[in-house]
Amino acid sequence: MSKKLFTEYPEQDERQYYDRLVALAKERMDNLFKNAERALRDTHAKTHGSVKATLEIFDIDEDAIKSELSKRASLTAAQLNAISIKQGLLAKPKQYPVWLRFANGRTKVEKDYVSDTRSMAVKIIGVEGERLTQSHESKTQDIIVQNAEIFFIKTIRDYYGFFSAVVESEQAALKWLLLHPLQFLALNTITAPAPQSLLTERYWSGSASALGLNPDFDASQTGVVPVEYPAVVKYAFTPVSAKPPHNRIPFQSRPGIPTFPFSDRAKALGLDKNQPDNYYREELIQSLAKSDAQYCWDFGIQFQTSPDMSIDDPTIVWKESESPFFTVGRLTVKHQFIDSQKQNNFSENLQFYPWNGLAVHRPVGALNRIRSLVYPVVAEYRHSKPGQAYQEPTGDETF
Repeated sequence: MSKKLFTEYPEQDERQYYDRLVALAKERMDNLFKNAERALRDTHAKTHGSVKATLEIFDIDEDAIKSELSKRASLTAAQLNAISIKQGLLAKPKQYPVWLRFANGRTKVEKDYVSDTRSMAVKIIGVEGERLTQSHESKTQDIIVQNAEIFFIKTIRDYYGFFSAVVESEQAALKWLLLHPLQFLALNTITAPAPQSLLTERYWSGSASALGLNPDFDASQTGVVPVEYPAVVKYAFTPVSAKPPHNRIPFQSRPGIPTFPFSDRAKALGLDKNQPDNYYREELIQSLAKSDAQYCWDFGIQFQTSPDMSIDDPTIVWKESESPFFTVGRLTVKHQFIDSQKQNNFSENLQFYPWNGLAVHRPVGALNRIRSLVYPVVAEYRHSKPGQAYQEPTGDETF
């Protein structure tokens, strides 16, 4: 079957996995935290810190973007006319307060030299508009990004197989990966980089989001039949210099990290394996404590310009040579102190969820359909622990 642009497709019998994934998520949280006073997240478990930021949305030149898009995608005049970029979060020039949570990607707290992805969860505050029914907050937009363009699990069926193995044991998870070598290779590829600083790292959404909804949109049909959108995009935050002309900052590796795969990183760094390695938290604290500290990322959107740029298979890279990111805003972090226990507790209690936000930015694709099931289970479990009642952040918090 030839696929259409801006369309998410169901997997065969995918809904048979929905209840199973919910049950697995509950079992996983019980295995990890049933007898613990506090429950961490089941992935991205290690928090490096929560950081205040500002997101400025620019006055977007919609005509210029659509003109460029028309050169890169086979769109009819009607399709191009139906694309509205200036809506939702992007509707008008505005500055929003933001909370960021920096974390490692693994399912348990590890030393920072261990190969892993690094994530930046972005909570934009004061966003008005019709909300997704799955939202747990009333005026926020969550965007979850990590320092990898892709995710390593290809399908919902594969996700269920891998997640089942993870719940069983680490040995079972490794066996699953060995039986799926391409996905194992993808995992090793995205976890290999060790950035020098999380404040100068590039982050991608990996999964896609709608940009608007068609008049006949029916949410109940997703995962059942193909569903088409006016446009589909991915997000990225690209580090740039704080001062004009805001040149892009290239990747820099943590000093001393060997480039050869599977090297003994602790030995190369001269670290005792029996001692903690909280490099990224310490680097965040020290960098932001400087009175002139200022870090910026260009906020960009990337359009799907070909059906080969899969919406449902997150292991496929959307090549920037085929579809560049258009800068629509800038995220800025300035001098602040983040090393208080009260702020640490606040950071652990924050709830980030791709489905928390505006309807016009609806998450799409197989990975996001899974997230709509699993994330609420983990959040409910975490906040069911004594003293973990949740409150929507306002951006005015001080510690």
